Parts: sequence; C-alpha cells; structure tokens
Amino acid sequence: MEQLFELFVRNGLRPLSLLEEATELERQMNRSELAALLTIQYREELTMSELAAELGAPLSTVTSLAKRLVRKGWVERNRSADDQRVFLVRLTAEGGELAIRARTTMNRLFERVQAALTAEELQQFLSLAIKVMKALQTGKESKTREAGGKAKRLSRIAIED
Repeated sequence: MEQLFELFVRNGLRPLSLLEEATELERQMNRSELAALLTIQYREELTMSELAAELGAPLSTVTSLAKRLVRKGWVERNRSADDQRVFLVRLTAEGGELAIRARTTMNRLFERVQAALTAEELQQFLSLAIKVMKALQTGKESKTREAGGKAKRLSRIAIED
C-alpha cells in the first residue's frame, strides 16, 4: 500500500477527492500543500533543496510553497545551525495533525481498493500503475527534448568550506 500512497502523492493525483469525508481537507489545502505536508511528515525535517527534489519542483516554487505553509501555521522554516544559507522545514503541531488526518483518509481509500482486489490483482494494479506513471514521465521528458529544450534535472552541487 505504501507504493500506492507514494504514487498518488508524488504524481499529484487527488485521491482525497474520491472520498466524501475528505471534502474539508480539500477545502483547507491544495495538492501541492498536501504533498509537501506528507513529504515533510515522512522525512521529519528537510532542507528546502531536499523538499524541492522530493516534490519534483523548482526550488523557487517550493520556497513560495513553504512560505505559504508557514503563514498558515503548518510548517516551521528555520536556518540550519551548520550552514546559515540553508533553510530547514518541519511540521508544526497543527501541520502534523493535518498530515495525519490526510494520511488516515488516504489509507481508508487504499483499504477500500485493497478489499476490492485479490492479492494478485493488487500487485498487478500496482505494477501497472507504476509502469503507466513512468511512461507518462518519460513522455514529458521526450516532449521537452522534441521542443528543442533540455529535460530539467535537479542536481546537487557540493560546496566545500
């Protein structure tokens, strides 16, 4: 089920919109905010660069997202004690509660899927879903290259003291 969860969160699918009880959560946050909260909850604390890589978004976009989450009181954004240029993000108590509610709601959805399929069907479903998402991601990169652009790729730059 963890694979299914990651598939939904990392690829921007909206599983919460399939459940009536999730309407309140969907009114409180958009899917970028949801993905950020769940990613931070999973990793506990991340640098802004790590969060951007996890979400597959440019650092500038994630910085704006993090600032919005700070304004809403869901995330703390502090400078690293080791390197003042680096910002670390972690959930506040309220952000943690929202992430738990979202995760619980998504787990209910996945339990319904799991109950409807045999173990073999579930494995086939996961394999096919992952294969489809990889094909769609590959298609995006190909179109970018065909249009004369380079496929964007995040990379880490080692900075020595």
